[in-house]
Amino acid sequence: MQDFINEEELENLRLKAKRRTYISYALSIISFPFYIYLFYISQYEKQNIFWLFIIQLIFVAFISSVGTLGLLWYVIVKRSYNKFNKNFKSKYVLQIINNISGFDNLQYNLKNGFDWDEIRNSAVIACGDKKYFESEDLLLGTYEGVNFKISDVTTKKLVRRNNKTRIEEIFQGQVLCFYKFDDMKLSNGYLQIFQNEFLSNISGWKAEHKIYTENQLFNNRFKVYADDEHNAYYILTPKVMEKIIEFSDIIGEQISLSFNNNKLFIAIKRESMFDAFVDKPVSEQTKDIIQDAKSIQKAKEILID
Repeated sequence: MQDFINEEELENLRLKAKRRTYISYALSIISFPFYIYLFYISQYEKQNIFWLFIIQLIFVAFISSVGTLGLLWYVIVKRSYNKFNKNFKSKYVLQIINNISGFDNLQYNLKNGFDWDEIRNSAVIACGDKKYFESEDLLLGTYEGVNFKISDVTTKKLVRRNNKTRIEEIFQGQVLCFYKFDDMKLSNGYLQIFQNEFLSNISGWKAEHKIYTENQLFNNRFKVYADDEHNAYYILTPKVMEKIIEFSDIIGEQISLSFNNNKLFIAIKRESMFDAFVDKPVSEQTKDIIQDAKSIQKAKEILID
């Protein structure tokens, strides 16, 4: 399989998936009155209460139409969409980001991501139960000489309430990690920075000391916890705090950060970065890829003091 796909080829794959998707929608809608008719002729003589019969008629027809849509998606749409999505993620995304200055050694793996132990040790989000942990869409490489990797992450836990058990989602979004950077940025123990909206079970465990900086705007927006107070003030210089605020403004979503040794983890609570959409021209999705790459660029600036 070639490692390159141009925009025109990808657009053709998108249009094919889009046509099949719309055909599936149309056929499932058309099937609705058909199911009403079938249920009507098969059950009419058995009904005594007319209004109850009408409700049953509509309900059964609706459920049958939804089932038809699912079957049509599996038979008609799934293969063409997966082909478009795979080429978009594994080829096109890399091509676009490779053309942005500063990025190098890029690799993408659809099925791989962070492992549970890595997220647990990052202390950037609550890791939940290992058996329900999910991570995929791994992009790794270097940006301006600094190693990074970013992946979708979902953490969940088993919750028991009122003698009932259910799986509850804790976090869904992306985790970005910079590692093996300049020794001058080494953090002596954990330094955690949680945006206020992040302070729930999403944030997980916290380091011993709660830190207050001299930047009141920063204090109003973030809560800081550290293993060592002196280390916290060493890392959180005025310039670094400004860059964290700027990054938060650009992302426009809930974020948290965790420094430890020569690693910086950043969690962003949002939808997947590089999903392909059949309703959006590839040229427009190219702009989204560039915008997502900018989030990595702006995150890296946090390391610059």
